[in-house]
Amino acid sequence: MNELMPNQKKFVQIIKILNNGFVEFYFAVGEVEMNVELLLPYKAFIEFCQNNRVSFINEEQEKALEVNNKIWKYGL
Repeated sequence: MNELMPNQKKFVQIIKILNNGFVEFYFAVGEVEMNVELLLPYKAFIEFCQNNRVSFINEEQEKALEVNNKIWKYGL
């Protein structure tokens, strides 16, 4: 698998690991606030993270992401 957008920083935050072995997670390119929610089998998730050289979202970014997601879900 090839790296998506090799010149951009990529981020991942695991939402949860399901009993059936799937990983639900947020994936962002460039800025953590602009993300998509994805679901992959565990092995595919690991490969996805390695191939895309992702960084896991830190505590400060996580707070910004929570606020942003609430705004998208509930409005201002």
